[in-house]
Amino acid sequence: MPFVTPLALAGLIFIPAVIAMYLLKLRREETVVPSTLLWSRLSADVEANAPWQRLRRSLLLLLQLLLVLLLVLLAARPFVERPAGLAHDIVLVMDTSASMGATDVAPDRLGAARVAAMNALADLPTGGHVSVIAVDRSARIVVNDTSDLGRVRKALDDLRPAAARGDLGDALELASKLARRSGDAQVLVATDAALASIPTTKVGAPVKVLQVGRDRRNQAIVALAVRTSPSTVTRSVFISVANLDIERADRRIEVYGDDHLIEARDITLDAQSRADVVIDDVPADVRVVEVRLVGRDAGATVAPDLLASDDRAWAVLPPVETRLVLVVGAGDPYLETALSYLPNVELYGVTPEQYGPQSERKDGRSWDLVIFESAVPATLPNAPILAIAPPRTSDLGQVLGSLTNPAIGSLAPDEPILRYVDLSTTHISQAEELATPAWARVIIPGPKGAPLLYSGLRAGLPTAVLAFEPRHSDLPLQVAFPILLANLTGALLGGSAAPTDAVVPGSPVALTIPAGSPGLTVTRPDGTTTHLVATATGSSVTFSGTDQVGVYTVTPDARTGGSPDPGASGGASASPIASPASSGSPNPGASGSANPGASGLASARPSHALVDPFAPVKFAVDLFDAGESTIAPGSAAAIEALGTSATASAAPGAIAATDARPTARNELWIPLILIVLVALCVEWAVYHRDALIRVRRAVGARFGRQPSSGGG
Repeated sequence: MPFVTPLALAGLIFIPAVIAMYLLKLRREETVVPSTLLWSRLSADVEANAPWQRLRRSLLLLLQLLLVLLLVLLAARPFVERPAGLAHDIVLVMDTSASMGATDVAPDRLGAARVAAMNALADLPTGGHVSVIAVDRSARIVVNDTSDLGRVRKALDDLRPAAARGDLGDALELASKLARRSGDAQVLVATDAALASIPTTKVGAPVKVLQVGRDRRNQAIVALAVRTSPSTVTRSVFISVANLDIERADRRIEVYGDDHLIEARDITLDAQSRADVVIDDVPADVRVVEVRLVGRDAGATVAPDLLASDDRAWAVLPPVETRLVLVVGAGDPYLETALSYLPNVELYGVTPEQYGPQSERKDGRSWDLVIFESAVPATLPNAPILAIAPPRTSDLGQVLGSLTNPAIGSLAPDEPILRYVDLSTTHISQAEELATPAWARVIIPGPKGAPLLYSGLRAGLPTAVLAFEPRHSDLPLQVAFPILLANLTGALLGGSAAPTDAVVPGSPVALTIPAGSPGLTVTRPDGTTTHLVATATGSSVTFSGTDQVGVYTVTPDARTGGSPDPGASGGASASPIASPASSGSPNPGASGSANPGASGLASARPSHALVDPFAPVKFAVDLFDAGESTIAPGSAAAIEALGTSATASAAPGAIAATDARPTARNELWIPLILIVLVALCVEWAVYHRDALIRVRRAVGARFGRQPSSGGG
């Protein structure tokens, strides 16, 4: 019988040591007694008290010799050989996408995949190597080319299902590259084959699928949106729920606002269908809305579906605050009318001659947006800027000349500022010829590379430049004008340190660092934190650890210097143009000095509270992926068809024949351990046989049949 560690057989030297213990006699202490009459029965033993005695038959001796033999064999690790069922080099692809968290198999599909993978690796040839690739949103190598199966087992135990769709095509491409290192390689894929996107990548090695999962019962939240009513007093929650099962399902939707239950509603979902639910009257002061999809029977102990990661969704709502906008210009009624319809905006205006240091603040608060209409001051304010038809070159951009009847170039279909904006019928009579600065991207291209609108971060401040005045075009007469202005000012007024829309799990997030802060601390839904340090080249950092669904909290670190001085002049020269939309109909023509008696004018309201840029902000990560929530097991044959045969995958000159592989080993440590345990139990019972006999008799006397009390 072959052994993995034959040197351990040297432990057989303990067998003579055990026998010697039975050959040696006891050394008794000599004691003087008055008479040996009472000790006559022991006198023979005393007279024969020599160092050695004859070896007698002893069951304990046999058991102890057997134990020594078994322990030595166990240390030597005997094994039996058999033909290997796998190639010499294995690339194991572990699917860790969201569907692998389904609980139709215990403990979940990923746990079952671990067991299937380790069972399959039992057929690895002697000296074979294993690489492990974990795949969810992207593929990553967690173990590279090791023959230590203990290391592989630990790596598999550390894997957890991610809350993202899996890209198996990326993993197979990486596995194919790893397999090319060997002339005898094979790819094992542990997956449920419930793929949101079917891979088409060809693999230069044989592919074998270890499939797990058997059920498809699942319902999921696939969309969540919160909209503010025109009065800005309440909000409505829009929820879309999909039933991905082939049977009808009864579920309950619970809506929470800042961890307080707002409403619960029962819904019935037909097979393979969606249901849209609207929950009204969400208070305006709610910051985090959470939606839970639960079973209709609150007392049920069985989970209503098999996948829990898509049964909860979150939406983080930015605080409703009034934004201060200052317009510096002669006054364009079209522009002022469009701006006055923006919600939660107070609009003020000054002429270029009146603008100066005294108008850079309002009631101790800086402007949220400054719009320069055909004017550029000598010193730009430290605030977001929208410049319209700048007359001269400045830090906002270089003015090269003027354009007459410029045509609009091809627009990017995915540009967020142009969302719902149709400029196909827009004509411009006159515009400034600008050069795009390095900090900006072109939004609306013009003729000969001259942009008509560009935007970007200038010295860390959102800035946009429009090359033409609205009144020099027919844009104000079209529906596109207020939409474009709302999108543009919305981007400039954003300034949040976190995104307001739901983030796709695993995707990077750009986080803004406020001026004076050395970095950010991001707290994940499970309570773990990540510290991000500001770079010297910008005021934002990228956070990529969004692999958990839930709410993330971003906390700017303490200032490195003093806080900004809010004690500048109150800006009395800035005149109100219009109040927020909630004040009734806007008044775009108001100008001049403030009139406290006018309806809704900004000067009649209390002073603004200073907005703390160091206050924590939140963003939400939600699955919202109907394809990944479809957990019905797919076709393993389709994945295996992407591989090649063993003969075709062999490198030129390499020996990849099955009969040329080393054999696989089955170590016999499990039966040996069982035999050792049995032998130990028997040895203990023999050594304590007298005590066991007494216990047996006591138990028999207590529970045995009592003798008859009558006489015969």
